[in-house]
Amino acid sequence: YDKNTFIQNLLNTFNPDEVAKVMELYRLGTNNREYLNGAISFPFIDINQKVRAVQLKQFDKDNHTINQNWLHSIIKPQPEWIEAYKKNDKIVSCLFGEHLLNKFPNKPIALVEAPKTAIYGWLYFNKSKTFLKDCIWLAVFNKSSFSFDKLKVLQGRFVYVFPDLSKDGSTFIEWETKAKEYEKKLHITRFIFSDLLERLATQQDKDNGSDLADIL
Repeated sequence: YDKNTFIQNLLNTFNPDEVAKVMELYRLGTNNREYLNGAISFPFIDINQKVRAVQLKQFDKDNHTINQNWLHSIIKPQPEWIEAYKKNDKIVSCLFGEHLLNKFPNKPIALVEAPKTAIYGWLYFNKSKTFLKDCIWLAVFNKSSFSFDKLKVLQGRFVYVFPDLSKDGSTFIEWETKAKEYEKKLHITRFIFSDLLERLATQQDKDNGSDLADIL
């Protein structure tokens, strides 16, 4: 991890023991290949402990993305199972952190867009005095991934949702509208939306599409 900029940035900000714990919980790794060398690996592991995808991201000193790809795209030579995988409709078919649901069956969920944001959320709030300290932090992957197929695994949970900012607040409105429909299909499931970012963010933050990690 000494060449993993993302992890090194976390170690410069948070308690090393907490960083080690989050690395173990989410099974974060480092890409050792020449291409994207030192990139953090974010594995998307489903509730049955099956790896569905592995995202590779390189970050700068401020932990802003500078390059990214998928592990299945850079493995050479490519085995037959990767060729079959590429024929799937979706690259990412589960939530980031989904494998933690069975480990913590009674905890509420904090849901964000990107894996990076989930990691920052866990590190910032797990020692706080707010209700968020008890949450499992999960990520959907991108804006369009706030879908019923992905979120149905959260049935029966309280889910606190933190949409990324958008220039006109459209992401917040879109996700909140979808969540109301999902609640009708998912028994005893509550999606509770935080407007914290919408209220506190500057217009520049909104124009940039900043997320919870950026604001923190």
